[in-house]
Parts: sequence; C-alpha cells; structure tokens
Amino acid sequence: MAHLPGSSLERALNYDYTHPERYYEGLTFAAEDEIRKIHSKRNKEGILNMFCRHPDQELCWSCGWNTYNELTSGYGSRVKIMHTRCNIGLWAIGSQWILRDQPNDATLGNDYMTQKFLRAQPGLTIPLVKEMRSLSKPTDQIYFTLMSRAQGVTLYSILGTLTPEQKLGYKDQLVDAIRQLRKFTAPAAQKVDGSALDDTIIGVCRRRHPPTCKKIGSTTEEWFEMMAEELRRGLSKFHETDDPVTIEAKLQELKDSFPKSEPYVLSHGDLNLTNVIVKDNRIEEIIDWEMSGYYPWWAEHWLSGMGNEKEADEFIKSVWADVSPEMDEATFVEQVYKKVGAVRIAWSLARDEIEHPGMDTEFLRPPFCQCKPYAGGFGVIDLGKRYEHKLKDKNRPPSPEEEFYY
Repeated sequence: MAHLPGSSLERALNYDYTHPERYYEGLTFAAEDEIRKIHSKRNKEGILNMFCRHPDQELCWSCGWNTYNELTSGYGSRVKIMHTRCNIGLWAIGSQWILRDQPNDATLGNDYMTQKFLRAQPGLTIPLVKEMRSLSKPTDQIYFTLMSRAQGVTLYSILGTLTPEQKLGYKDQLVDAIRQLRKFTAPAAQKVDGSALDDTIIGVCRRRHPPTCKKIGSTTEEWFEMMAEELRRGLSKFHETDDPVTIEAKLQELKDSFPKSEPYVLSHGDLNLTNVIVKDNRIEEIIDWEMSGYYPWWAEHWLSGMGNEKEADEFIKSVWADVSPEMDEATFVEQVYKKVGAVRIAWSLARDEIEHPGMDTEFLRPPFCQCKPYAGGFGVIDLGKRYEHKLKDKNRPPSPEEEFYY
C-alpha cells in the first residue's frame, strides 16, 4: 500500500468514513475466506484468548483505546490531537470544531473571557473566532472550551508569497483591528475581569503555564517593587559591585528612565503573525487571546516585535507605523525599547539567582509500547501546583547541577 499523504489529522479533516483505506496506514482489503483464515490463525496463536482474558487492556493512554475497541469495532476516531503545549491539548473535532482541554489554573478562560467581552461591545469588527462556548463551570478542575475552527492559514505561513498589494491589504486590516482594541482602557494593568495581569514583559521565569511568578503592578512604582530584589541582584552583577548605595542608585535610574505606563490599553498580548488566520485576502480570525489584558500603551508594540524574522519584522513595523504615527520606529526604540531592555537585562542577570524548589520534577511515563519505546513525562509544573519563587542565599555554595549549568 502506498504511503498516505499528510498527517492523520490532515487526512481526518475531510474524512469520508466509507473509505477508511484513504485515512489509515497499513489497511489491506480481505475477502470473507481470508478473514476466516486470519481469525483461525489468531485463535491458534492465542491472540483471541488473550483478548478474552484482558478485554479492557489499554493500548493508548491518551485516547483510551483498548483491546476490546481494537478487535470488536469498525470505528476510527474523527477526533484528533492537533496541538499540545505543557498540560494543554487542542483536539480537532472533524473539520469545523476545536476542543481546548486545559487545567483550571489561574489563566483559566482568559481567551474565552476576552473574546466574550469584545463580542458584547457594539460596533466592533475585530475578526474573532466565530463561535466559542465554555463547557465547564468555574469550580471544575479541567476547563473545556469548544470553538469553531478557523478556515484559512496563518498570515506568517504565506507572508513570503504575497504581492505588495496583498501585504498592504492585510496590514490595513490588522491596523484597523488594533486601533479598535486600543480604544478600551483601564486605570491599571489587569485582565478584562479586573484580575491581576501576568508579567510577560520583564519579570518572566516561565512565560506560560502555570502563570508567571510576577504580576504587572497597578502602577509603575508597584511593578518595580515586585521585581526589586531580583533587579538588585542583576544590577550587582552588571556593575560588579555589592555596594548597596550604588545598587540602589542604579535601580532608581532604571525607574526614572522607564517609559510611562499610562494609558493601559486593551492588548492581545501575543500578536504574532501565527495568530492571524487569513483566507482570500481577508483576515478571518485573530486567535489565542490567553495572554490578553490591559497593558501599558507600549506593550503590544513591544511584544509583537519580539523574535520576528526579517520579513515578519518589516511587516509588523509597517503596522505600528500606521497604528501610532506620532512615534516612528526609531523614536520607539530610543524611548521604549532600550529603556525597557535595560530593565530586562538586569532581570536576566538575576535568573540564575532564582529558585523554584521542586518545579522541575516529573512523573515519568513508561515507553509507549515495546516497538516504539518513546517515554516522556508529566512535568509537575504542569499539574496546577504553584511553586515558591525565591532568591538563593548568597552564602550557599553552588550545587553540582548549578556548577554544570552556570
């Protein structure tokens, strides 16, 4: 049998259940007399007896498929894993729906919550997921969200194939969406429900689940206070001094030059081009709002410009040139990028001074099966527990692991 093109997910999206041979590897057609011979052979080899003794033996721990399903049904799942990250999974339900399966941690439902808020605002034309439904209660340990599947491709994936006219069209659409979003403001950094906003800009230990250890304070002064001890350690290394007076003076310099945070404007928080779904020269949906909230006015520009390749970087810069024509890119670099970057450098120098005891432990999985001995693990960090964030004792000698890494 020829190798089937594409992944099992790609083949399942337009599934025709009357032709399983088009979607599953290794199938061969067997006539009735061949089936009888196969069953007889399996019976002699004891395979069917083993099934009778262990009818519920699990073959796939992820989907629950067992020996009973394997030997007694003609079913092939139209529900497929399409993406996983940490302890979050996205399942494609046919070609039209996606089920998001995630723990009920402190990031619970921010994507759903923000999009629900935006849908309730009259006159908005921001391209959102067409349908989104929460299937869980706030008290549930697991949070399920059902959403319609975006019909299209990411703008990032086709950017290099676009004509200048097409790029201009997509740029104008994205500019319009960002301008509409930024009309919503808040008195402090927060999510749309008023809860604290994770610091994904400076005080980052791990950017995603569970949430970052630090929050963006209600004011710039409060934000710095939350990071003060780490920044002092970083400044001590940067300036090669333990003198508290010098370190405090350098910390004050960072505060004084830091860009003003107000106004706090509603921001996507992860506005890279992989989260912009397009089709037929139109932005169909902007997806993945889990990092969204009211950030400092400059934060969306900062975050969307991080880590882009040249072509994407040029496109994003053209977007912000229209969103904020009062501040060109060179001015933004001088007044925001460099000043925020100086604080990030101090934080990064303190990273090897930060401890999260027990965070990197795992429950190791056994091999998937004898012929495919892949073995991963369930990281305890992904199981919902919040860990202590503390600075190391300066007088403690480094452990062998620290000497190896640092």
